[in-house]
Amino acid sequence: MQLEDVMQRLIDKIENSNGEWIKPFNNSMPMNFVSNTEYVGINILNLWMEAEEKGYNTNKWATFQQIKSKGGTVNKGEKATTIFFFKPLKIKEIDETGEKLEKTVPMLKTYLVWNLAQTNLKEETNINSEIVGLEEFVSNIGVEIRTSNSGAFYHPILDYINMPNINTFINSEFYYATLLHELAHSTGHKTRLDRDFSGKMGGTEEQLISYVKEELIAETARSFLQVKLGLNSTRMEQQNALYLKSWLKPLKENPKILWSIFSEASKVYGYVLGENQRREVVA
Repeated sequence: MQLEDVMQRLIDKIENSNGEWIKPFNNSMPMNFVSNTEYVGINILNLWMEAEEKGYNTNKWATFQQIKSKGGTVNKGEKATTIFFFKPLKIKEIDETGEKLEKTVPMLKTYLVWNLAQTNLKEETNINSEIVGLEEFVSNIGVEIRTSNSGAFYHPILDYINMPNINTFINSEFYYATLLHELAHSTGHKTRLDRDFSGKMGGTEEQLISYVKEELIAETARSFLQVKLGLNSTRMEQQNALYLKSWLKPLKENPKILWSIFSEASKVYGYVLGENQRREVVA
């Protein structure tokens, strides 16, 4: 693959984006699992896209020789991914006066890497435990929860939540905090609180505001529920503050929308708690 191909692939991703054109696995940076160094520049985006499209459950990569040095092999039929590095190269030139000059120019070098999932080597994974009370709490809303490497999201048409495996998260608390965010989205289904899901990132200003509003409702409701349920919140609240900040810009021209967002988030909070109380009474 040439550098131009990678750039075009990236452009296509952005143009066809629905707001989540890149889904870094477990919010991790692509890294070499032998040298433990992170990849830089265009390689970050290229390896993120490759991991997403191929469904790899890790963002760790290495060259053939590095894999071999760890006693591993590449699985039969697996294809490599190209990464790019610009190496400074000193060259000598003769200027108009005949004087010899030395200058440094960037020289593009390429390497082939394979994802850890393409090898017979095993990754050391987190062993995160399910929190039984939270599993029951979420199940009381009656939304199907599926598990796959395609990311964390709620599908409003098919009415299901998709979550990566719990062991791909930093800890159990991060997993359940993410699950509560998607659970908050699910309350917007027409059979529940019936919110507007027509918003999208690449649409009109009205559609963008609708999309941002729904994200802020879900994340604010998540923070309410997390406090109520006693989840360890320090690190997640830091993430929450950054997340909310990233979505505030489209709303700056109409701050009154924030009032509506917090009102809707409170409805989500009340609905989820109410459904759990109702299920407990029935049980």
